[in-house]
Amino acid sequence: MTAFNNLISRVKNIFGRKATPATNAATSAEPPTDISVVSDPRLKAALADIEKYLADNFGTPTAKLQYKKYTNGASLTSEDATFAVSLVILTTPNGAAHLPDNVLLLGGISSTNVVKWLSSELRKLTNFLMQLCPKHRIQHLAFAFDKTESDDPRFVKEADITCIRLY
Repeated sequence: MTAFNNLISRVKNIFGRKATPATNAATSAEPPTDISVVSDPRLKAALADIEKYLADNFGTPTAKLQYKKYTNGASLTSEDATFAVSLVILTTPNGAAHLPDNVLLLGGISSTNVVKWLSSELRKLTNFLMQLCPKHRIQHLAFAFDKTESDDPRFVKEADITCIRLY
């Protein structure tokens, strides 16, 4: 699942705003990647609900989840083979692709299961996210679509974003 390791930074690079980690911890030790790195209580609560959804529906262990805090939001990347997902919550307006603030961006989904199963689970996830966003005062749900036909999914050269205002 190395394709998801760099997805968040690639999405932000594509759309013109580089995300810089909000903390510059010493490089002598590996920085934490669990939910504790997210300090914003609203974002932490939303990401905890998503973590619970992944655990309840796919058995995704917390060891397969990586969180990053950025100056303009936070991200969650799952490296679970059954159902891997990459999400970003942006809190600053005019960030990636000039999106407004309070945006949950779904940047990637993959699975080792068949496409029909993945399509069904993506529909369920989308419904869950549409219910989750108002609960945590996230006004927009956005989807990133890769416009390139690369043989290597780790490289996205151009993407489109569709953004839905939920309330």
